[in-house]
Amino acid sequence: MVPESRTQPVLRGADLRTEMEQAEPGEGELCAWWLTQASWLIKFHGGATVLIDPWWRDLEAGDMWGKLLGEFPLEPEEHPEPDLICCTHWHDDHICPVSIPRLAAAFPETPIVIPNRALEMVLEWGVPKSQLVTMKGDDEVTFIGDGGRMLTLHAIPAAHEELDITDEGSTYLGFLISSGDCTVLHMGDSQPYTGWHERIISTSADLSGGLDLALLCINGNDNLRHDEAVDLALACRPRLVMPMHYGMDPGNTVDPAIFVDEMTARGDGIRHVVPEVGEQVILG
Repeated sequence: MVPESRTQPVLRGADLRTEMEQAEPGEGELCAWWLTQASWLIKFHGGATVLIDPWWRDLEAGDMWGKLLGEFPLEPEEHPEPDLICCTHWHDDHICPVSIPRLAAAFPETPIVIPNRALEMVLEWGVPKSQLVTMKGDDEVTFIGDGGRMLTLHAIPAAHEELDITDEGSTYLGFLISSGDCTVLHMGDSQPYTGWHERIISTSADLSGGLDLALLCINGNDNLRHDEAVDLALACRPRLVMPMHYGMDPGNTVDPAIFVDEMTARGDGIRHVVPEVGEQVILG
């Protein structure tokens, strides 16, 4: 059913793009904008910009996506030009069949990172193979971002519907993204599995000495629950935790207040912020 009203971004369109372009995080800082679901734009000190799991649908198309509970702050072409686009897995709110071809056309110089096992699917959409970078999990690649700043991307296998790893790689990925002194975890969609926390802890320590920002699902349903998100935060101890993957699909959402309550009860002082869509959050 089409909802009577949808959650509105706090900033959108040209105004949001301008804010993103003009943001200048200082040394040891970064800026993050939640763009609904698991979609984020991260800007590091020095200007390197990463777009993660960009998702967009025409809410007026009259198809199944008319059920969505919130509006998107940016159409694909409205994003500021990213240095890197990262996609975690084949589900279409993560590797989006609408936004990825449009982003590839709008920003033909921007590499798009996808799981190796999603390559054929994305090629069928007409995205040039030369623009695609594939990762298998437990591997690492380095890019040169805006202003010559280095971006390091480390893929963490994820266990969404299952921990599905073959010789071709993991079906589902999360990413540790590092530039300068900051490292960000975008967990993708995953349930906890043996060794997951340890992978994140050891790799973020190698990248920059620790984890700065953790973007964690809280919706459950073959995915991390709110209490499991707190478990991960306590294990990895990032400087800031923000929840995601709720508030859009009426059949797959939760109230983020349950995450806040859990963090307040046993988060051991770890800073947590519930972002609004289109809001700039500065980690200083």
